[in-house]
Amino acid sequence: MRFVVAIALLAAPAWAEGTIIVSPIYNQLVALPVPAGFAAGFENEADGSYILELIPAGETVDTWSQMITLTGGRGLAGKASVAQMASFLADGYQKACPGSFTAHQLAPPAIRGAGAVFAGYLGCGTAGPQAEAMVFVVLQGQSDMYTMQWAERGPAVPHPVEPDAAVWRSRVEALGLSRVCDIVAGEAAPYPSCTE
Repeated sequence: MRFVVAIALLAAPAWAEGTIIVSPIYNQLVALPVPAGFAAGFENEADGSYILELIPAGETVDTWSQMITLTGGRGLAGKASVAQMASFLADGYQKACPGSFTAHQLAPPAIRGAGAVFAGYLGCGTAGPQAEAMVFVVLQGQSDMYTMQWAERGPAVPHPVEPDAAVWRSRVEALGLSRVCDIVAGEAAPYPSCTE
């Protein structure tokens, strides 16, 4: 696995016992705060597309209650806007559950190092045998695009899954503690320029 975990005390109380995962993704470093109890379940890079999936301890990438996902797309910053990338995510969700789909644009957090940020909420009442909902942020780097998603599964329902404002707002704020940083020549893990 390519990512580096740097233990750090974070500003948000819910994250005080968490870690920061720093991953060199193509042309920049991306630092993602992760709450205590989450661990890497899957990581892959192929053909200009990077993905890291984090799940609660004891769960798998196939059967999970929550998942935090970090993605990177090489060279996409010059080809699409953050709003277009968000629309692409929403289209995927809507195709999975056209009758129980909901989407909301959220106020984007200010993320250090990102050229532009889009935040949103997506919900599926029936995504297979369960409901699924997530908040996400799309970040524009210097030449690459990144997404961070915090998803949750629950029992399927025949209607759109509307957000619990307090829960999902806190998750967007948590993802907002992320950073996009320049790669410093000669700097090695744990990449202090992106974690301090």
